Parts: sequence; structure tokens; C-alpha cells
Amino acid sequence: MTAIQDNDQYIGQLLIKDGIITDVELERGLAEQKKNREFLCSSLVKLGFASEEKIFSILSLQIGVPFLNMREVSVDPAVLKRIPGRFALACKCMPIKIEEGVFYVAMTDPLNRRAVKEISTYAGVQRVKVFLAGDNDIREVIKKYYGL
Repeated sequence: MTAIQDNDQYIGQLLIKDGIITDVELERGLAEQKKNREFLCSSLVKLGFASEEKIFSILSLQIGVPFLNMREVSVDPAVLKRIPGRFALACKCMPIKIEEGVFYVAMTDPLNRRAVKEISTYAGVQRVKVFLAGDNDIREVIKKYYGL
């Protein structure tokens, strides 16, 4: 279970409070999440209860990690050489750029410290700046840039 999944029930309550989903939709989303072993947010999007951008922007506020809409980001092709495509796919992360020694990366689970440490090792940098991005968006850009 990932760090974000540990908070699924709480995140669901925040989405209800903000009027994004209903109690019934949360219960269906939790059932789907358990069945498919995915993020609650991804299950809610797949079920059509809310857009990925809406859900992940709320999640971003809750976990204190900035949300990044991958459709509006241009990826520096040079950073692709620092993170293998299969690793990016497995960790659901996408390198964005490196600037002044800081490696910028979007992830579906930016609270996963182990993955962030591995990204730092692969990229050969000390500092990694993480952003939250939607699961579907991450998969699309990995396919686009890595061909996977």
C-alpha cells in the first residue's frame, strides 16, 4: 500500500465535503479500489464520478504537494536519459526538467519516499522536487516520451 492509499478514506471524505463526489460514489470507489488495487482517486475517475484534474487538485491541497497538469507541461528530452522508461512506468513518475541541480519529477504518489530516493539515485542528483500528477496523465506522457 502506498502513502496516498493509506489516506484513501480521509481523501474520500474531503472530496465529499467539497461536493466533488457523494457518499454512494465514495463507497463504489472504495470497492473498485480494493478490487483493482489502485488509488482511490484513479478508481473515482475511472468510474466517471469526477475528472482526474479536479480530484488530484483537491488531493494536492490535502498532501501539500503541488499538482501538475501534464497536458500543460513540456518535458526536457535531456532528462529522459536519466530515468529509464520501465522504472518511470513502474513508479508512475515522469521526469520534467533539471534546473540548478534540482530534478523536477511528476508522480502519482509523490509521498513514496522510496521511489523518490530511487529517482535521486537514477538521476544522479541530491535534490528532487516532486509534483502530483494524475495516473492517466502520467501513463500518457510515459507512452508519448518513452514509447511504452
